[in-house]
Amino acid sequence: MTPLITTYRSAVTQTVRDAVTRRRRPRQLPGHAVVVHGHRISQNQVEDYAQLFGAVDPQDLPSVLVHVAAFPAAMELMAEPDFPLPLMGMVHLENRVQHHLPVPAETDLEIMATATDLAAHPSGTTVDLVVTVHRSADEGSETQLLWEGTSTYLAKGVRLQDAERPPKAAHPDFTPPEVTAQWRLSGSTGREYAAVSGDYNPIHLHPLTAKALGMKGMIAHGMYLAGRMLAGREPVGAGHSWSISFATPVVLPGTVQVSYAHPDAQRTEVTGWNGRSSKPHFTGVLEIPVR
Repeated sequence: MTPLITTYRSAVTQTVRDAVTRRRRPRQLPGHAVVVHGHRISQNQVEDYAQLFGAVDPQDLPSVLVHVAAFPAAMELMAEPDFPLPLMGMVHLENRVQHHLPVPAETDLEIMATATDLAAHPSGTTVDLVVTVHRSADEGSETQLLWEGTSTYLAKGVRLQDAERPPKAAHPDFTPPEVTAQWRLSGSTGREYAAVSGDYNPIHLHPLTAKALGMKGMIAHGMYLAGRMLAGREPVGAGHSWSISFATPVVLPGTVQVSYAHPDAQRTEVTGWNGRSSKPHFTGVLEIPVR
């Protein structure tokens, strides 16, 4: 797979080219997938991830680490010249994951990324990036689906031709729940996660580059928040699902108030918010089926 830093450089070049030529992007998504064969999640990457989030079983990797390993395939697809939305400035709205079976380190994996559901949004246009991770087939056997995730992104201000802009959805008032945890995130959090994930988007690295791209300051990666949300809570042997929806960014350094609620034995609901402004940062759900 193309390294993420190379993909970001390509995206910046494409953004400049678009601004100069006013090129009209296609209205359709690419009809092909990006497929990577024989990819391995290295023991070094496992150890780096563990330094950030806690102990990791190399035979049963955390779901967000699997996302990290597969993410470059989705980025490669979004950075292609015929992709209808500009990669730079894309806003991460939501992730939904089905973690079917354990994903081991140092095992040949087949990763496939496709784009679906190009849709009008009150603030622009959204798209879903769907990534699947299979265990590569041995001789005489078939590939085995281990993990699949859907990431929803918003291209703000980008309108589909002939698409009617939907009305803005009403947002209910947010009442902070009971605090059960508190995360203190340092100013280096974005750089530390980038070193593990390869996601060197400038909005996460330095206040000046973040502000140049329209942020109030450098912000935490959404998938870092997902990793913190799930750390130590995923079941042994996989067979679970989770989702996370993002509301307002976490500006670094900062403190996130967190609530873990358990409406039943199979479901954990997580909320993160700013304790000073009482604005929500994210909501998430972890579901573990009865076995």
